[in-house]
Amino acid sequence: MYLRNNKLKIALISLVVLLGLIGSFVFIQIGPYNKKNKKDIVVEIPKGATINTMTDILYEKKLIKNKTLFKVVAKVSNEIPNIKSGKYLLNQTYSNNDIIDILSSGKTYQDGIKVTIPEGSTSNEVIDKLVSKKLGNKETYEKLIKNPKEFYSDFPYLKEKDITTLEGFLYPQTYYFEEGTSEKEVLDKMLAEFGKMYTEKLQKRQKELKMTLQEVVNLSSIVEKEAVRDEDRPMIASVFYNRLDIGMRLQSDATIQYIFPERKKIVTYNDLKIDSPYNSYKNVGLPPTPIANPSIKSIEAVLYPKDTDYLYFVATMDGGNNYSKTYEEHLKFEKEYKEQRDKLSKEKASAENK
Repeated sequence: MYLRNNKLKIALISLVVLLGLIGSFVFIQIGPYNKKNKKDIVVEIPKGATINTMTDILYEKKLIKNKTLFKVVAKVSNEIPNIKSGKYLLNQTYSNNDIIDILSSGKTYQDGIKVTIPEGSTSNEVIDKLVSKKLGNKETYEKLIKNPKEFYSDFPYLKEKDITTLEGFLYPQTYYFEEGTSEKEVLDKMLAEFGKMYTEKLQKRQKELKMTLQEVVNLSSIVEKEAVRDEDRPMIASVFYNRLDIGMRLQSDATIQYIFPERKKIVTYNDLKIDSPYNSYKNVGLPPTPIANPSIKSIEAVLYPKDTDYLYFVATMDGGNNYSKTYEEHLKFEKEYKEQRDKLSKEKASAENK
């Protein structure tokens, strides 16, 4: 009996030790490849890669120690469907779980030529940015932007008959391009970003308003150029809708600015007399095309405007706007703004002369 109990104890101890050794082995195998090596390693996961392909790549890059255990960890994590293709920046201090978290986060490593397109940029400004980064030819860009048909196969949303230019659809964002990327490939990336941002929910809302995509983007581009603060975007959209509903001219300085090759510091009274379809002081309705490439915030403001009776707005010194229903009230706010602006200019000039 005593002998049997000793054998049982020894067996149990041996089992515990064995399990401990196995656990330690597994823990080491799924842990960092080398805790001391923090050197970054660029890993590219191809589109459509299987778990076996990913495992082979990581093993060859010496980021995991055991292929089988990595697959087990990946399957247990339930993150395999979320792993996205692209380049990732990893190093040997990452455990298997760390690597899986990064691959499933979609936070890809961006290298190449960085180009930031500010919100509200015109297509000409976009072209200037791209050409300055040695990403193509100005004339080629101009030709492609004026010919949306070149992009119909990949971007069906451009097929609406009133869309005659890519102006408005070159989504403002930070992009990374490889050297030698063609002009069409560059524009493809921007159009793809617009398609991603213009979700099914926004498309549904557009249909509810019985508007075309071009009308939405067109009005959004004007809101983008007029707004300084995000909270003013739906208010400004409301003012323009109210004007359109009663056949009143939009009278937006932003549309006048679009006529000129370069933005003017001040729109003059004579500028308002220019004979151009983009002169919203002379023409009723929207201009022929968008006047800039708007952000999603301005697009949402146009699709979900505030419900107001306002017909006018004028800037305030803090970057916001005063809104009014009558022209008389508008003139009062306009006078206040001019007086405050002139006072500030005098104070500034006085301080500079001291």
